[in-house]
Amino acid sequence: MKMSSQTKAKILIVDDELRVREILSRKLADEGYQCLTAPDGNSALKLLNNGGVDLVLLDMSMPGKSGTEVLKEINTKHPDTAVIMVTAVADAHTAINLMIMGAYDYIIKPVDLNILLLSADRALEKRMLILENREYQLHLEQKVKEQTEKMRQSFLNSITSLAYALEAKDKYTHGHSQRVTKIAVAIAQELAIPEDKIEKIRLAGLLHDVGKIGVIESVLNKLGSLTAEEFQHVKSHCEIGERILRPIVEDEEILEMVRHHHERYDGTGYPDGLPADQISPGASIVATADAYDAMASHSAMALAIADAYDAMTSDRPYREAMSPEAACAELEKGKGKQFDPAIVDILFRILNKHGKL
Repeated sequence: MKMSSQTKAKILIVDDELRVREILSRKLADEGYQCLTAPDGNSALKLLNNGGVDLVLLDMSMPGKSGTEVLKEINTKHPDTAVIMVTAVADAHTAINLMIMGAYDYIIKPVDLNILLLSADRALEKRMLILENREYQLHLEQKVKEQTEKMRQSFLNSITSLAYALEAKDKYTHGHSQRVTKIAVAIAQELAIPEDKIEKIRLAGLLHDVGKIGVIESVLNKLGSLTAEEFQHVKSHCEIGERILRPIVEDEEILEMVRHHHERYDGTGYPDGLPADQISPGASIVATADAYDAMASHSAMALAIADAYDAMTSDRPYREAMSPEAACAELEKGKGKQFDPAIVDILFRILNKHGKL
């Protein structure tokens, strides 16, 4: 690779023979390279610490640190610097070992200057390709990160649209998903759950009732009591939600939380009747948050809630919502039966600390 004198690299010549340093320096300078010289390994390492050296021509046998020792330090402290070993010892085994240690090439003394120039050009070209590839990878990683964030934001926007679509269909659940998410995230943070898990709980909170889109509107908004058949239909929203989301949500934990947010601690919930030891912490958190919001929010005036929470809330539009105190009393009664006692206690602690969420 030919380079103009303005862009020629900086080469450090390390040899204990002054004559060798002068010859090599003169030849390389004539080709437009910037040259530095050092008589031994320690001097060379000091110059390298100043930065800016692209290639080292390194003698094998010198007083003090040997060329091999210097090569090791260069690889450790200055890994972006290319190294060509120069020696009077013509030994294939030594050459192979030096290559394994990281040297680009191995040149025998007396040095053929034309071969030296060719080797230097190739070493610097390889170095440049490595650096350019690294720069490309860094930019690529940044681009991938940016694209991933755009996709994540698009996904969140889609989720929000789904939640809004549900709330537009059912006027009594306006804001419900957002409140459940807020409560569930507060519980998760109080439990010091890792941020990546909290993000999943946040998404599950927004999505947990999306299956109600598949529930017949006349049943969902029925003013009177539901028949057994209608109640079974409403309860299907957990499984419908999982089916709706599976094509666009790959994370099984999120899908599990959506499916199981109406399971009970004692195993009498639905859709799968899972007991406490088979319910994920995330699903328990979302379930508790959902129950609290259903009991304490202004929007909980008449929903036929499709789970065990129905016993703690009204199924008539004209029924006033429970107060936070009454809702907490119901949660207390449900500890160890419907709700995970530890999660209920965490919610109480949050409410005592911050008031109504």
